[in-house]
Amino acid sequence: MSKNIFRDMIVYEIYPTSFSDSNRDGIGDLKGITSKLDYIQGMGFNAIWFNPFYRSPFKDGGYDVEDFFDIDPRFGTMDDYREMVKQAHDRNIKIIVDLVIGHASFQNPDFLKSAQAERNEYSDLFIWNDNLWNKGNNLISGMFDRHGCYMVNFFAHQPAFNYGFKEIEQPKWQMSYKDKRTFLARKYMLEVMRYWLKNGADGFRVDMADSLVKNDEDKSATIEVWKWMFRRIRKEYPEAFFVSEWSYPERAFKAGFDADFVLDHWDNFYHRFFRSDKNTRGTSIIHGNNDIGFTLNDMKERFMEAEKTKSYLALISGNHDTCRIANYLNHEELKVFYMMLFCLPGIPFVLYGDEIEMKTSHISSKDGGYQRTGTRIPMIWDDTEPFHGFTKGKEPYLSFNPENTLSVRQAMKDKESLYHFICRLISLRKTIQELKDPHVEIKEENRVFLFERGRYVLIANLSKKAYSFEGETVISSREFKGKLPAGCAALIKVK
Repeated sequence: MSKNIFRDMIVYEIYPTSFSDSNRDGIGDLKGITSKLDYIQGMGFNAIWFNPFYRSPFKDGGYDVEDFFDIDPRFGTMDDYREMVKQAHDRNIKIIVDLVIGHASFQNPDFLKSAQAERNEYSDLFIWNDNLWNKGNNLISGMFDRHGCYMVNFFAHQPAFNYGFKEIEQPKWQMSYKDKRTFLARKYMLEVMRYWLKNGADGFRVDMADSLVKNDEDKSATIEVWKWMFRRIRKEYPEAFFVSEWSYPERAFKAGFDADFVLDHWDNFYHRFFRSDKNTRGTSIIHGNNDIGFTLNDMKERFMEAEKTKSYLALISGNHDTCRIANYLNHEELKVFYMMLFCLPGIPFVLYGDEIEMKTSHISSKDGGYQRTGTRIPMIWDDTEPFHGFTKGKEPYLSFNPENTLSVRQAMKDKESLYHFICRLISLRKTIQELKDPHVEIKEENRVFLFERGRYVLIANLSKKAYSFEGETVISSREFKGKLPAGCAALIKVK
């Protein structure tokens, strides 16, 4: 299987609760998503990444999975899912399912079996110690009849699957990742993968992909576990796509992933370029910071690793866990940002609503979203309809941000909108082969950034002076004549 088959992917992320409500209960659902597939296709996206739609108590936005093999009733049924997949595939849109690999909900029936006092076939599926009273970090006690504490990955209601330990500190209960008892978790998750691939999924975004083996500082054991699983699932589904929430491409690609996210972490180029502020590393580069050496070195290393391994960086506008990009950048700066997102190598991912400049709001937590809840708010479809066209029923489960006044309807009518600018960039990315190629040469002088892409050069002028260049302007973040203005970006075809 050649990874070149993923080169053309342009992905739209949907948080199912908040995209479109078809049954008037105020919560988005699969039928609502199906009704909007023409909109997604019309922008040019050819893949959708869905945040979890599994059956869940929603104590962590669906990342606490009660049943890995069923749709939560708030979103519909398996028949609704299959119809959505069919309609998407009819439009040449791939389906990327969120795979929660490291943990389940403490309401998951198989976890409850492991929590029983008597040993059974599921006793070793999750991590338990051997004594209720020997509590420690990430160990939860007193919840079930089993004489032991269960280990969690994140919240107290998310028990960790038992992929074993690399470094054994408590030999009475910690199992080596090579212990055959820990293979139960590997096989369990392979069955989850098979189930959704059989039901039309084209691949997975893997949640917390590096969280498998415990006491595994360099992740070498986790990498070994992934290789074991990939050797099996890729024989059966050689064209399945796997992108990791790892943000460490060297490790992710060694493990066997096709792509690795560049997440909003303080120590990478994405954050330093566009999102850094007084709460993190100080002013971002787009707003005048000169921390350029570290930023470009990080960028070069990540792109070189992807090219070397014939894999991909997954570049994001944002996601369900981050504050929205429009909170950091104004309209003109957003155009510069999206030119980099779509003109650099890798697979672009755009969070629903980012195309209409939606901002994160500060609202009370629901579904365990905490500060992330305000990013996961409903899509604004039509400003002439009640609840902005998201639902024709009762008030939405998650509230809108009053600052978000632009709707899809308005954006589609305004030829100068970010929506249309993104559509143009997607069209160019599909037609210009160099923009899909893995190689990029990165240069910078006096805050003018040059990204050479074969016959094309993306110029981001983040200096305070106009910049002279030679070549034909293909697209720019704003119209200009002569020199490229300060704060402007342009894709140039070199003569």
